[in-house]
Amino acid sequence: MITEWLGSLFAMLDALPAWQLYTVVGVLLVLETTVLVGLVTPGEVVLLAAATTVGSAGEYAALAGVAACASMIGQTGGYLLGRRFGWRIRASRAGQWIGEPNWVRAEGVLRGGTGRTITGSRFLAVAHSLVPVLAGTLRMPVRRFARYTALGAVIWALVYVGLGSAASVALRQAAHLVGPTVTGVAVALVVVVLVVRAVRKRRAEQRARLTEHGVVGPSEHPVTHVR
Repeated sequence: MITEWLGSLFAMLDALPAWQLYTVVGVLLVLETTVLVGLVTPGEVVLLAAATTVGSAGEYAALAGVAACASMIGQTGGYLLGRRFGWRIRASRAGQWIGEPNWVRAEGVLRGGTGRTITGSRFLAVAHSLVPVLAGTLRMPVRRFARYTALGAVIWALVYVGLGSAASVALRQAAHLVGPTVTGVAVALVVVVLVVRAVRKRRAEQRARLTEHGVVGPSEHPVTHVR
């Protein structure tokens, strides 16, 4: 049953015209890398699913290019929101819903002060949506932000498109060589691992919110300058 469902998913994605698939991916990634929306829209999952359709170097480059550009646009939007509204975003009801620990974590990335930390933030859950907002709030120079954010977006897109494409090839070959039973078991194990990780992450976020009032906020030890 799992194998049949997986085959149906692959067939559905393969049947979509490339421009439609890439448009959907681009729009979702722009939203995913904009402040707050990134907590709802699973950008990595969307890109991995789309990457299962990659069958050539040209398609790999096209999808990675769309993903990188969309990620850059979304993060730039977060940066501009930070410049416009500043700390009011963090103090808003939506900002409080995110949880102070998540803001502190993103703030820690900027405290690192190096280009590598900004570039690497694209791979961090939640933080990749908050770092651009804080960068704008702290008036990080636009060129510096754009340079390292673009690098992170490109690396992230290349990695995730590669992972999705490789996983798709492996699963398709497994279904052909070892049959539906083994493939079904493998997929089931992957699903279980993802569910366990999601549950653990949710519990950790709940514990963090329970202790939120004990976390140092921006008004007590603010980051005052980013080069």
